[in-house]
Amino acid sequence: MKFFTPALVSILGASVLSAGCSVGRVSMQVPTELTATSPLPVTGKQGFTYSYQFGEFSTAAVHKGWRSTATHSVGQPISADLTRVRQKSSFVLQPVGGTTWEAQSAYLLRDNDLGIQTGANSRTDVTLRSDEVFRTYIFAPNQPGWQLVVENHLGLGRELQPPAGTLSSGDSVLTVRPVTHLMRRDGQPMQLPTGSPLGYEFVRANGSVVAAVELLGRGRVWLSPALSPETKGPVVAAVTALLMHHR
Repeated sequence: MKFFTPALVSILGASVLSAGCSVGRVSMQVPTELTATSPLPVTGKQGFTYSYQFGEFSTAAVHKGWRSTATHSVGQPISADLTRVRQKSSFVLQPVGGTTWEAQSAYLLRDNDLGIQTGANSRTDVTLRSDEVFRTYIFAPNQPGWQLVVENHLGLGRELQPPAGTLSSGDSVLTVRPVTHLMRRDGQPMQLPTGSPLGYEFVRANGSVVAAVELLGRGRVWLSPALSPETKGPVVAAVTALLMHHR
């Protein structure tokens, strides 16, 4: 998996310390709009149990499971036709009050290989393009469905870019933008050379950031007070799906 992995966090943390940055806690740069918002620590991201909780939200009926190279369909609007499905998961999001949301996720991989004949009886495959897609369908009774799509496109001659995507429902679209900067103890940001995301921020069309999730360590979540109730549930479900995917 080329998406950000927890093992890379330890490597990056060691690199930052060895570089003399003197970081007490490796953390991502929090979007300016959310710096006045208290972060919600995540429990359940580490360990052997698949149960996540932050703030008033918790998960139930969490399932992480099968791996396959066959063709599958996951959820009603998520189709993995002609795509290699590597992993799927699902959970129920239970807020203390309000609507209970369900989520179904699939991690997909598609390679475009070029076969090169290197001898009379030998052949080498060179990957020209690799597409990684993480999709989550979020739904609740009597509510419009939402879909989270985060994509990573790699290939020969392509500039390294971190995965990015959208969370959408009809005309409502939030951009899911990667966060690739660490914050040093002196308050200065430090960009990672790998292009791997430390977290994601959710951005409205007007440019305002309404939520963010940090994938480092146990994880943290920021939710803007400006989030409407009908949007807050799907955003939190999308945040939870990302935390589960990057476990």
